[in-house]
Amino acid sequence: MEFMHWLFFGPSKLIAWHPYAGFIVGATLLAVAAACALQLSNRLDRQWFRQPAVLAGLLWLLFNLYELQVVAVFLGQGNQTRSLVRIDLLVLTPILYTLTGLAIYQGWQRVVGRRSNE
Repeated sequence: MEFMHWLFFGPSKLIAWHPYAGFIVGATLLAVAAACALQLSNRLDRQWFRQPAVLAGLLWLLFNLYELQVVAVFLGQGNQTRSLVRIDLLVLTPILYTLTGLAIYQGWQRVVGRRSNE
């Protein structure tokens, strides 16, 4: 049961463990995407924002801001949130996982592609 809890609520639990973890993940993804683009002499234009790493990084930043707001609202409500079902996480978590997975896959393909070209 603990695995299913982490599967559905992993990003939220990560931010509950460390309130700025989503910022760290998002900033890391954005920094890596920017470094790769600059190394390949690409410009940081509209096309850059369409890369999975950039989208995932921005989504992690927004999710962390959203989650901090949710925590602030729930703290004001006291113990009424014990039995709360977070439908928002059922939508956001798969999107976060998918974009982060695509970003890691794209980065892996770049590394493997560069090694095969050498």
